[in-house]
Amino acid sequence: MDVLEVPGCPQGSIEAVKYIKERGPEELVVKTSDEDCVKVLRLILPLFRYVVVDVWREGERHAVRARRARS
Repeated sequence: MDVLEVPGCPQGSIEAVKYIKERGPEELVVKTSDEDCVKVLRLILPLFRYVVVDVWREGERHAVRARRARS
């Protein structure tokens, strides 16, 4: 499982998409300090064939775990 730490949006979501397009991990956790970025990630990850599996908070950080969708 890949773990990616990103800044707030819009830069954070752009970095997450760039990472997905370049590396195509099976499973990914994106961590950010921006709660609104979590909302954006929940919307855009399915557009890149990823299913959001879990969302949680770790202190001041938020995390989104996604898995590549099956064909």
